[in-house]
Amino acid sequence: MSFSSLYKFLLKLKGRGHFLSPKEVQFLKELLKEFPEEEIKKTFERCYKEVIPPSEREKSSLLRCKNLFEKLKKGKNFSKVYLAMEHQKPSSIGGILKQLPLEERKKIKLEIENFFKTHNLELNRENIEEVLKIILSKYL
Repeated sequence: MSFSSLYKFLLKLKGRGHFLSPKEVQFLKELLKEFPEEEIKKTFERCYKEVIPPSEREKSSLLRCKNLFEKLKKGKNFSKVYLAMEHQKPSSIGGILKQLPLEERKKIKLEIENFFKTHNLELNRENIEEVLKIILSKYL
């Protein structure tokens, strides 16, 4: 994927056929120097699913996704685990958690317990998996 095909992809993602601002173009060029094109594409897709609401896509700058790329650059375990989680079945979330360091697993366990206490949810596998997805996406 070249710059032009990535440019076209982002225009489709934004939902308009106009153009990207000069700042957005510069940001995109910098990303191409640091990351593989497929990783850029996946990260922007995730950003548009989780960060930018559909009603704001046409008006929003690509720079709103900058934090995801900064965290990806730092190599945080949470972003790596979440990317792995997107490609695996929900039943393998336990395996994903095992990839995290012990201190981060403890933090997540405490957050799950607090979430269930504050929202009065029933403790079952489906609810735990959904809450886990929410918590992991929070750390991106």
